[in-house]
Amino acid sequence: MMLSNRLTKLNHSPSAIIEGFVKCKENPYSRDNTKGYLNFGIAENHLMNDKLLPKINYPLKLDNHHIQYNDLHGLKEVRQTIKNFLENFLALKELNSENIVIQTGLSAVCESMSFAFFDKGDRILIPTPYYTGFNHDFTKRFECEFEQVHLHPDSNFAHNIKAFEETYLQSPHKDKIKAVLITHPHNPTGEVLLEEFMNDIISFCKKNHLALISDEIYALSNHQGQKHISLYQKAKEAGVDAHFLYGLAKDFSLAGLKVGIYYHEDQKMAQAMQSLSYFHPVSTHTQLLVQNILADTHFLKEYIPLNQKRLKEIPLVLETQLPMYKFIPTDAGLFMLLDLSEQCKDFAQEKQLYEKFLNYIKINMTPGEELGLKVPGFFRVCFARPKEEILEFIVRMKLFYENELS
Repeated sequence: MMLSNRLTKLNHSPSAIIEGFVKCKENPYSRDNTKGYLNFGIAENHLMNDKLLPKINYPLKLDNHHIQYNDLHGLKEVRQTIKNFLENFLALKELNSENIVIQTGLSAVCESMSFAFFDKGDRILIPTPYYTGFNHDFTKRFECEFEQVHLHPDSNFAHNIKAFEETYLQSPHKDKIKAVLITHPHNPTGEVLLEEFMNDIISFCKKNHLALISDEIYALSNHQGQKHISLYQKAKEAGVDAHFLYGLAKDFSLAGLKVGIYYHEDQKMAQAMQSLSYFHPVSTHTQLLVQNILADTHFLKEYIPLNQKRLKEIPLVLETQLPMYKFIPTDAGLFMLLDLSEQCKDFAQEKQLYEKFLNYIKINMTPGEELGLKVPGFFRVCFARPKEEILEFIVRMKLFYENELS
């Protein structure tokens, strides 16, 4: 039996993100392998294991119904816990737990959305740089497409409504654009959106009859003590067709548990996503583990500010210890952008630089072309790594500068 054409197309030209991830997995840095690869190219949070592992290793009590088939879109009691959590910690209001959908990670949620709400060739406006895993989630199987909105490096890629308006008006596919996808806080810049822009993008969506998909998976990974303002909540109150996305992989460091959350106020929209949970159900054991975390208000009130404190410290260390490099300031998330644009006249030079990082000093970082950038020389640095890896990163980056860039 031969591989299908669908699979062949899916596996065509693996990205640098996958290439770097595989190399790091095959030969990872550790105290026993100090010459191994440092993986600063994947947005994982390794800072909170000391607090999380005791919590998730606490014995769970499963009842008879937990070991049988249940609602595929999530146990009722778990959806109620998620409702309470989102209202208390992410500033969402008056959610209906019946409209909450739980699937195996946010990638599964996005692919379900691609199937449920978009036909082949429909397009989504997305600002660049962006998390290009969305390409896999939305476009690979069900062939929705992205219309890229290019943000400018002169403003550190800050969101502005003019860029969206120009892209929309000039697009030859204008009639195919159905939605806007915003990640708030933003990946990869760590920008926390200003309320002015939030109001502008909501008005833009309303004026042009576009849905707004609000990915708020980094909502609680704010470094600057700012209280999260939900773009979804503001859009819903303004009467926009708003879709809310969240997950446990980032704020709660639980990427391996594969828990993604979808919400829409409209029952028909929620039911469409519920029906697709047949393909992406989360095990009852995992759901109960998540409930054990999200229902513990005392734990959350300790965990969230400590995580934010630890995330804030590392960019300061990197900027202090590596003054020869230019980092773009970050307000949230697990990453920051390294600006080496002066070293790269084009993307061929960016690729050469990426390969030197990967093969010479064995550091994996995400090159800007993989983030949808049109300006070469930017690299995403995912810094939420253990202390010994941060120190080794500093040593290797200093060595690289002395030998290659000075």
